[in-house]
Amino acid sequence: MKVYYPAPKTSVETIRQYGELADRGGDAEVAAQAWTSAGFDDAMTGRWLAARCFDPQAARALADLEVKPEQAAVRTRDGGGDYLDTVAYKVANGDLTARGGHARSMSSR
Repeated sequence: MKVYYPAPKTSVETIRQYGELADRGGDAEVAAQAWTSAGFDDAMTGRWLAARCFDPQAARALADLEVKPEQAAVRTRDGGGDYLDTVAYKVANGDLTARGGHARSMSSR
């Protein structure tokens, strides 16, 4: 017997829970749709936002490289910009590539 799972969906409530980090000062509904389109449900979106990843495409790129949000939550100075933040944030901000984020997050296990 085949088991069918509903398509992942991120709700507006999840986006609002994380405030400006999640909606980047824009419409929470648009942000929720972007996370849904990237294939994330509420729970996974929350995990990525908790890791400070505000860009669903950056989260998808990391996830496709089998990086978990908790691994991407490690802090680093690697990449562009002379600041300390999470791997997820730096990838979302464009200061570290997804592959660089993958390498950095895997080295800190």
